[in-house]
Amino acid sequence: MVRNVFFGNVESVIQAVAGGEMLENRFFRKSLVVSPLGGLRIACDVSNGVGVLTHRRVLPHFTLVFVTEGTGTYWDEAGREYDIVPGDSILVCPGVEHWYGPAKGKTWNETFVVFEGPIFDLWREREAIDSAKPVRHLEPHDYWQTRIREAVGDDHGDDPHQMVQEVIRLQQLLADIEHVSREHAEADVVWLEKAQQAIVETGDPKRATRQMGISYESFRKRFKRLSGQPPGRYARRAVMEQACNLLHDNERSLREIAEELGFCDEYHFSKQFSKTIGWSPKEYRVRTAARDVSA
Repeated sequence: MVRNVFFGNVESVIQAVAGGEMLENRFFRKSLVVSPLGGLRIACDVSNGVGVLTHRRVLPHFTLVFVTEGTGTYWDEAGREYDIVPGDSILVCPGVEHWYGPAKGKTWNETFVVFEGPIFDLWREREAIDSAKPVRHLEPHDYWQTRIREAVGDDHGDDPHQMVQEVIRLQQLLADIEHVSREHAEADVVWLEKAQQAIVETGDPKRATRQMGISYESFRKRFKRLSGQPPGRYARRAVMEQACNLLHDNERSLREIAEELGFCDEYHFSKQFSKTIGWSPKEYRVRTAARDVSA
């Protein structure tokens, strides 16, 4: 696989980060010099941006993207894929093949910050930066956009003291994002458990949505982001897990099990079971019975 790796001067990095086409962009910082610890290279507002739509890329810098308007997708070489909404931040680490941007034919508004240096490499090495979780949701939007601007600060020229202060501000920004992300993660775990329980109890994601008191689209997006699968797939899998438990009782017919699980007949139950589990209900019974005997 050929990967696009971007190096070079600040201007080439700008084009790489912005996807080669920046519409209505406004630069508010770029630095030719950073401290020995590292520092900011670019900070930029992009309106009507198109992200990276035509290729996957690898950057030699850290990039923090904060989406303020529009929706899209993030993908990386580890197979992580996220639906991006306003308020989402994307932290891309050096050397990670990735792609992000709005849907084809659409645009979004973003603020991005490019930074580098051994101090940030150390953060990554010691896992103070959770590179396995590149996307975090930050609210309220206005507050976090202000925080990013404060971390960027003013042009320091080549003043060593100001460069060190810049590194400190950038680290504080990362620390604040990590702190809020962990708080959100705890809330997300509780929410996902409630959502999964609601799906199991109701047997239908849309009924579970009404029980949770939110719109189905919001429910679907959050459930997929947290669990890695759509709620419909989780619901089907949960039903099939119930079916597996019921099939251990050889006294129960497939017709009885199908009725209990809400299927219109045995045929539709068997078809869905085979599609989800990989064996027919009869094959599952034979295989598990043989396994139980051998155990």
